[in-house]
Order: sequence, then structure tokens, then C-alpha cells
Amino acid sequence: MIDFKISAVLNPKSKKSPDGEAIYLCINRKGRHYINLNLEKIPKNVWSGKPLKWVNSQYLYADFYNQVIAREIYLLREIIQDFYKRSEILTAEKLKNYYLVKYKGVRIKGINGATAPGASDKISSYIDYSFNFGATSKKAAGTKKVYLTLKNLVTSYKSQAVMADLDEAYVLGFIDFLRSNATEINSDTTVAKYVDRLKVIYREYCDQYGILFKKRIFERLDVDSTKRPDKIIYVNDKQYELLSGLKFLPEESRLEITRDLFLVLCNTALYYNDLIGIRSGTGFDWNLLKENPEHMVLQGERKKNGEEFWIPLNDTAKRIVKKYFREGEELLFPKDVAISEQKFNQHLKVLAEKIKFPDVLSNKVGRKTFGTWTDRLGMDDNDIRMIFGHSPGSVLKKYYTERKTVETYRRILSVIQR
Repeated sequence: MIDFKISAVLNPKSKKSPDGEAIYLCINRKGRHYINLNLEKIPKNVWSGKPLKWVNSQYLYADFYNQVIAREIYLLREIIQDFYKRSEILTAEKLKNYYLVKYKGVRIKGINGATAPGASDKISSYIDYSFNFGATSKKAAGTKKVYLTLKNLVTSYKSQAVMADLDEAYVLGFIDFLRSNATEINSDTTVAKYVDRLKVIYREYCDQYGILFKKRIFERLDVDSTKRPDKIIYVNDKQYELLSGLKFLPEESRLEITRDLFLVLCNTALYYNDLIGIRSGTGFDWNLLKENPEHMVLQGERKKNGEEFWIPLNDTAKRIVKKYFREGEELLFPKDVAISEQKFNQHLKVLAEKIKFPDVLSNKVGRKTFGTWTDRLGMDDNDIRMIFGHSPGSVLKKYYTERKTVETYRRILSVIQR
């Protein structure tokens, strides 16, 4: 079936046992993988190996054994069919692991036993999958709540609509539904929020199956679902120099610490809570550090979406990390250095007055500063995604580990060094 050969075999590894022979399933596709059915062992002379009559009928429990073997082979073939329908790549090892997780309760890292809904499955089903196993499962509780509401709205709009139905006409109809008396939505801002979430689900679906993301579906709508702030607040080069050059009195040590951490945000695109949550033991890419102690890269997961970030440190960020790092501390920035986000933003307001910053200076401005800066410098989009902790999509994600190399480190530093 679809170039997989599945058969029942007796004791393929020739393990000797006084209790008899164990029955295995063999998955043969570019190599053999075996699954022990964990049935009671049988005498070797009652095994025929013939399909549907693997165990000779003369054996007292032949019917039971043959039924179990047939059922388990059927389950394996069902998995193959599911993957085939969705055009997902399936190896013999993945088939074995998927079967063990889904039907035998084995826990294997990276395998959840759930097949992502495909083109012929309901949109609400894909939202369910994303919520339990996909990108949405890693989001914060408040964000998850929005996706649950989206699922309910999608179900109320067209409960039987499938992923293949998600086109321009569907989205326009969905917008009309959101604005109708059938919902309690009374602003286009809220309409845009749910259209944006639907767009995220559609993009995840496209990434899952390597389908071309049709951007036009969400363009030229009557509601601006891609609306951005009229003004992006960031620290320009002159303001950055003023901030970097500030001198502090001994009693202003907290302001100095705040300034230093904010400069790290400006040079790494990290949010404050992600920065102070980095652990000393896992926060560095030790593979690069072992090669060269100066190859400092911060790594971890964003709290907001659970996506990984990998950020080479330029000289400014490296100097500040070294300044506050203490051997033996659990966190990269010790507790007497890292304060709450609220207090951090309060100290930033004082710094804003010192450099006459015209807008509200908050920790988020650091991330926007890095984004504006690297956009101007023309950094590679994939490098930006890796630094920002944005989802790279299922196809690109497979190669992200390979991108975390000295070559990538040097390429990024050639752009962001200061």
C-alpha cells in the first residue's frame, strides 16, 4: 500500500526464549522497522505466516491471534491512508512511532498521535487541531480564548464548511456574518481581530501541507484586517546614542541597569519578560561557545507563542550580558537585576525624560527599534524570523537547526554589529 509493505513475522531477531516465539509486525519501506505486538508467545511450529492465517487453525487460540494481527495491520494501513490523503511525508519510522503513540499509549517526543485535518475536513476541526496540537496550543491563555471564540463563530456561520472552502467568497461572507445581528460584535476592530485569526489558521494549514498561501484571500476586504499603527514608536540613531552615553550617579544604579537592559532589547528584538526569563544553563548556544568563547548566541522560547529564538549578540549586547552575568546563578540576569515589567517601564519613563524622547518609552519600543533598524539594513527575512521568534512554517522549520551555524552567526553579525 503506497510503497509500504506490512507483514506479521515471528521472532525476527531470533531471540531465544523457553516460553516460545514473539509475534511482530514488520514495516518495510527503505528499511525494516519492527513492532512487538506483546501477545503471549507461541510455539514455533504453529506459525504459518500466511496472510489472515498466520497462526495454524489447529492451535487452540488461533482465531484470537489472527484477529489481533489483522486488526493491528488495518490500523497501520489506516494511518498510511490518512497521511496519503493529506500529501504528508510518512517514513517507516514515523509510521511506527505514530502507531505506538496513537494506539499503544507510548509517549514519544514530537509525536502527538493526532493527524491534522485536511482539505475535506471542517474549518472548525482544524482550529481544534491547532488549539490542541498546533501553533495555538503554545499561545498564552488570553490568546487561546480568542481562537475558541473564532471556532464558535465559524461554526455558527457555516458549520459544515471545510478547509477547501476557505476562499475570498467565504471570507467576505464571514465578515458580513460578523457584522450582522447574529453576533454581538459592534466594531470593525473586533471584526478585523477574528479575520486576522482566521488568516493565521489558514497560514498554518498551508504550512502543514506545503500549499501556496493565497494572500489575496485576505486582501482588498471591506475591513482592514492588516491594519497597522499609524505611527511606529522606536528609538532612532541619535536617541540611541544619547541613551548609550548617559552617565549615572551611584544612587541611580537602577536607572543604569534599566538603560543597559533596554539596550539589549534594542539589539536583540527580545521582549523584556523573555529576556529576564532566559536561564544560564540553556540560554546560550553552547555548540558555538565551545568553538569560540566570543560566539555568544542567546536562545530560548518566546512566552507569547512558544516559538524558538536564536539571537547572535553584537558587541553592545555581549558587553551588557557579561556585565551582569554571574556564575552559578539560575537566570542569565540575577533577580536583583531583573525587576517586574511594570517597574521596568516606570524607570524607562525617567530615561525618556533624560534624552527628551517625545513618545512613551516602554520595553516594546526596544523590539520595534531592532525591527526598524534591521529592516533599514536589509537583513534576510529568514534570519529576522529566527531572531524574532516568529513561526518559520513547517517546511522551513525542518532546516532551522541547520541554520544555527557559525556561518549564520557571522552573517547576522555583519549586519547588526554596533
